[in-house]
Amino acid sequence: MAWRLLRLEPLGLQEGPASPPEPGAFRPLEEPWEAKRGGKAPWPEPLYFVDGRERAEALVAQGPRLALLGCVAAGAVALTGGRVEVLGLRVRRVGVGLEEALWAGELVYEPAPTLGEGLEGLQAGLRAAREALEKEVAEGLEGGLLVVDGPVRLLREGPLLGYIKTHWVRYLPKEREALLEALAPGERTPAFRVHRKGLELASWYVRLPLPPEGLRPPLAGLLRVETPLSGPFLELADLSLGLFPALASHPVKDPRAPQNLLPVGGLERELSRRMGRPEVVGRMLARYLGGAR
Repeated sequence: MAWRLLRLEPLGLQEGPASPPEPGAFRPLEEPWEAKRGGKAPWPEPLYFVDGRERAEALVAQGPRLALLGCVAAGAVALTGGRVEVLGLRVRRVGVGLEEALWAGELVYEPAPTLGEGLEGLQAGLRAAREALEKEVAEGLEGGLLVVDGPVRLLREGPLLGYIKTHWVRYLPKEREALLEALAPGERTPAFRVHRKGLELASWYVRLPLPPEGLRPPLAGLLRVETPLSGPFLELADLSLGLFPALASHPVKDPRAPQNLLPVGGLERELSRRMGRPEVVGRMLARYLGGAR
């Protein structure tokens, strides 16, 4: 029985929260609990940024079975001596729930496993495919400082920072949260411990510069940063105070400013270009897999 197209760009498949920390007592790694400022330490070079994208392109059925067709992409940007270089771009199409490759004209969707039941399991499988591609890119980078868009999911010999732009999960006890709203641009919270999926991490919040005009929610311009606890986390925490504000985007050029960093914004645009235009992909899928509704 052939696969049949049910829906293009399936609705309701959106990026969700990162994996929450495992339960445990809050453990600060610095005292007192007050805003911290740092000097402008030089960045290690090369400075790498790794990011990925995922796009759900179609929901297909084969009798009672469902599969999610999607595209994942990942790459890196290296900053060295004022030069910017794009590295390791990879684009793959995957069919979460397929047992063998599915062709739709020039498009080939390779099988990928589901991670759970129903649409959530399909979405989780697509997210895992994107994370695996990001890890593949990161493992090909040597030396320097690696910065990943999202939580830390891998370990490397050199320094590593992950930064999280959205705040789905509460990491601080209520009595410590007041400091988040009080942070001025260029300040951070003290570091605290996070345990997640076998990883021991140090984490802290950084306030990015904000334009002077307009009303903002209390968490505007806030990044949560994390790094392996086994590394020089206090040194990296102070370094982050010069790194992230210097590379913050501006709302005139990026509606997700300031959290969407300049190098990452450029990388995302290139990844999107290589993934292909959704309307062109949709027409090809409709042509080869049947009428969508």
